[in-house]
Amino acid sequence: MADVDKTLFLDYNMNDAFDWSDKEMPVRDAIWDYLMEHNGHDTMKTEEQMKPFMTKSEDDIRKYVEDNLKTADAK
Repeated sequence: MADVDKTLFLDYNMNDAFDWSDKEMPVRDAIWDYLMEHNGHDTMKTEEQMKPFMTKSEDDIRKYVEDNLKTADAK
């Protein structure tokens, strides 16, 4: 049986994943940009902050984005 690549939720475009967003960028890029804006543009720190998202569930990522990026996206 062949392996089927499963698209990670992080790879969905924001506007496909969230009805309130019109951004055509992957969820992972939106989170990266948000973290960079909030930590003084420290790439190494952002990389460390992104690591947990690689194993979080879709529900956990959705909650994080809703709690943090939704208001930022509205601006």
